[in-house]
Amino acid sequence: MLNILLRNIAIITCAAIIILLPSFIFGPGYSDSAKYNFIWVTQFGEEMAKGHLYPRWLPDSFEGLGSPTFYFYPPAAYWVSGSFKALGLSTLTAINMTALIALAASGFAMHQWLAYQQARARLGAILYMAAPYHLIDFYNRGALAEFVALIWPPLIALSIHYLPRRRGIVGLALSYAGLILTHLPLAMLTSIFLIAPLAMHMLVNNRILLAPLIKGGSLGVALSAFYLLGAMTLQDHISSTLLWTPWYRAASWSILAPNSLLLTDCGLLALAVGGALLCAHKRSIWTLITLIAAANALGLIPFVWDFEPLSQAQFPWRLLSIVEFAGITALLRPQNSPKQPSPVLIGLGGGFVLFAYIHWIPQIAANLMTPMNYAQLARDVPEAPEYLPADFDLRLFQEHGRTVDLSAWRHLPRGDSITVTQPGEALFRRAAFPIWHVTRNGIEIPYRGPIVQFTAQPGVYKIERRLIWQEIAGAILSIIAALLLCALALTKRRGGVYDSSDYASNHDDPLPVASENR
Repeated sequence: MLNILLRNIAIITCAAIIILLPSFIFGPGYSDSAKYNFIWVTQFGEEMAKGHLYPRWLPDSFEGLGSPTFYFYPPAAYWVSGSFKALGLSTLTAINMTALIALAASGFAMHQWLAYQQARARLGAILYMAAPYHLIDFYNRGALAEFVALIWPPLIALSIHYLPRRRGIVGLALSYAGLILTHLPLAMLTSIFLIAPLAMHMLVNNRILLAPLIKGGSLGVALSAFYLLGAMTLQDHISSTLLWTPWYRAASWSILAPNSLLLTDCGLLALAVGGALLCAHKRSIWTLITLIAAANALGLIPFVWDFEPLSQAQFPWRLLSIVEFAGITALLRPQNSPKQPSPVLIGLGGGFVLFAYIHWIPQIAANLMTPMNYAQLARDVPEAPEYLPADFDLRLFQEHGRTVDLSAWRHLPRGDSITVTQPGEALFRRAAFPIWHVTRNGIEIPYRGPIVQFTAQPGVYKIERRLIWQEIAGAILSIIAALLLCALALTKRRGGVYDSSDYASNHDDPLPVASENR
C-alpha cells in the first residue's frame, strides 16, 4: 500500500512539474495579475522575515502610502509563497514553487476523491491538473490565489461523502476554511453551485447528514473568522466601488448581455460547452452539477448574476473550475447503466475542449515571452486601486491600466513620527485606515483621510498601529472553533457523530479503496 501511495505521489508530482516547466524555464511571465503577484509576494515575504506571520498591511504599496490589502484578500496562498520568499528565494521562484505545490496538491486531492468514487483516479488527477482552466488561471490570468484554491473542491466533496462520521465533519471544516482563506469569490461559488446541490442530493437519502453538515460548515466559517470578519466589515474604509466597474461586474459577462464581455474570450465559451457535452450522457448528480455550473458560467439563466451575493463574484466563468471538477468526476465515475455514451456528444465535447486549448496555448506562449519590468515594479510598487482609502479622489485614478496619480504625496518623508514647528496642517505618509492612531505626548489626535492628515500644534507626533475589534473578535472566534474541532476529533463517538463502524449502515456510497486498480 505504501508503494502504491508513493508511486501515485511521484506520478502526480512529475505531471505537475511538466505542466509548470515553462514557468520555471522562462519565469511566470506576463499575466493579468503578474504585477500584484510580484509586489504582494515580495512584501508578504519581507514582512514574514521580520516576524510578522500575518502581514495584513503592505507598507510599500501605493509608493509608500501603504495598503490594507490582506485585510481583504485571503492570505493562504501568500503564506506559502511568502514563506519561500522569507527563506531567501527570489520572488519569482517563490511564485513558481507555490504554484507547483498547489498543482501537485490539487492533483493528489483529486486522486483521493476519485479513488473514493472507484473511478480511474490517476487519469482523473492528471486531467484535473492539465484542464484548460487550471492552465489559464496561472499562465494567462496569473490568479495565484485562485489557482491554489483549486485544491479544495475535491477535498470538500470527499469530506461531505464521509459524513456523518467525525472525519467528515473535521474534513469539511478544514477544507471549507481552507477555501475561504484562499479565495473568497470561489468559496462563495463553491458553496452555491457545488456544496448546496451535493448536500441536497445526499440529504434526500439520509436526513441524518443535516446536523453534521451544518456543524462542519459552521466550524469552517468560524475557523476563518480571523480573516473573514475584517474582510466583511471593513469595506467602507476602501474604494470598493472600483471592484464593480463594468469589466468586474458579473452581469456584464453573461452571454445574454448586450455586448457581452464573454465574447472577448471564446475559450471560456468553448470550455463551458465542451465540459457540459462530455458528461451529458452520464446520469448522476455530478452531471447535473456540471450542467448547472456551465449554464451559469455562460450566464444562460437570466438575472442570476444580478442578485446578491452572486453579483459580487465579478467573473461568472470562475465556475469553470467547478465544471472541470464535477465534469471529470461525472465522466470517470462508474455507473450501473449499460447505456453507451453517444459518440456525437463525446466528439463535440472533446472538440470544444480542444478548441479551448488551441485558443489559449498561443496566448500562454506569448505571455511567457513578454518581459516584465520587475525593477520598475519594485520601485513604484503599484497596488490594486480598490484598496485606496474610501474618500480618495477617484479623478486621480485611470481605469486604463488601473493606475493612480500619487505625485501629490511623494514629497512626504517616511517614518513613524514627525516634528511640527508651527501650527497648521500636518500629514503622515500613510493611507488612512482604522488601524492607525496619531498621538502627541500620549494623547490621541483625531485625523482625517484619505492620507492621514490632522491639525497640529508644535510638538512631536507619532503614528502607531493598533489592533481593531475585528482582529480581536475574529481571532477569538477562530481559536474557539479550533478548540471545538480538536475536541471533536479527539473525543469518542457521541450523539450522532459516527465512527467508521457506523458508516456502512448509514451510507450508500462505498468506502475508499486504497489500491490503484481502477
